[in-house]
Order: sequence, then C-alpha cells, then structure tokens
Amino acid sequence: MGNIAGRVAWIGFWLLVSVSVLVAAAGIFLRRENLVLVDSTCEPIGLYQLDGTPFPLRAGERVEVEIPGPAHHRAVAEGLKDHWFPAGEPWVKNIAALPGQTVVLRRAGIWVDGHHLPNSRVRRWTPGHHHKILHYPFGTYHLKDGQVWLYAPGNYAFDSAYYGPVPETRILQQARPWWVIPGSQYWLKKGE
Repeated sequence: MGNIAGRVAWIGFWLLVSVSVLVAAAGIFLRRENLVLVDSTCEPIGLYQLDGTPFPLRAGERVEVEIPGPAHHRAVAEGLKDHWFPAGEPWVKNIAALPGQTVVLRRAGIWVDGHHLPNSRVRRWTPGHHHKILHYPFGTYHLKDGQVWLYAPGNYAFDSAYYGPVPETRILQQARPWWVIPGSQYWLKKGE
C-alpha cells in the first residue's frame, strides 16, 4: 500500500512540474510574440497579435483599448461591480466611427453615417436576465476631434453603445487575429 501511495505522489509531483513548465513556456511565447488572449465573446475568442501604434486610426480596424474609467461611465462601474468583466485588462474592439462621423444609437442598434452595424441591438439584460444593463442615452452623436466610437459584433458585446464615445488616447495598439475560433462571438445566445 505504501509503495502505491509513493508512486502516486511521485507521478503527481512530476505532473505538477510538467504543467508548470508548459504554462511558463506558453507565457513566454505569448509575451515574445506580443499575443493576448481574448476570452470574451465580444470578439471571436482566441489569440490576437498586438502590432504597435494604430495611428492614424481607420474605421473597421481592431484595436486594443483601455476600458473607460468607472468614475465617468455608470455602465462600466455596474459591470465591474457585478463582475461582468475583469478590472484592469485592456479590451479588443473595432473602431466603428472616427471624429467627424455621425452615430445614431437606438434600441434597435447603431448606425454610422446611415449604415447599420450588424448585431448592434442594445441589450436590456445580461445573459440569463440577472442584471439590467445600463446603456448610453439613445440619440444622435457627432464625434468630436479626439473621440472614437467602439463596436464589437458579438452577442451581448459591451461597447460604446453602453459607455459612449471614447478618447483616442485610450487606444493602445492594433490587434490582429492570430488564432481565433470563428463564430465564437455568438456563443452567448440572445434572450430578450
């Protein structure tokens, strides 16, 4: 009996060492290749390569962005309080509109210069109807110098429809899909 317990302990020890080495190697690889894991269904789940400065910004471009501050955005404060997303992690979003463009925000979705963004309906509840979601006031917005409107195509995506335009200074880098699961941004089923 003691011999079996010793072998199990030995195997467990080496299994733990092996997993630790693999996790460390993966972390080194991700940092070296400048890759980030996106595990939110706002965008396709997977690895995105950060490619440095995104300036000049272009509509439709994917970028890494600092989340808006909770002190200035009630929807962000609610999301952090209820743990819908982690604090302090940059997000990957699409730039939907740039300075000088017009954004119309309605319950039915977002229009940029008259063009409807697919799957942009403003949700009222989190998945499972656990929490009411605050959104940016419905209306028409003309983006000023230094502002961008962020968009994510996923079901229940948390984007500018909820916190409004974002200062360009919050844009960190370009983000290009490196290895993603196509269609994973739609895994959360809509239920309103």
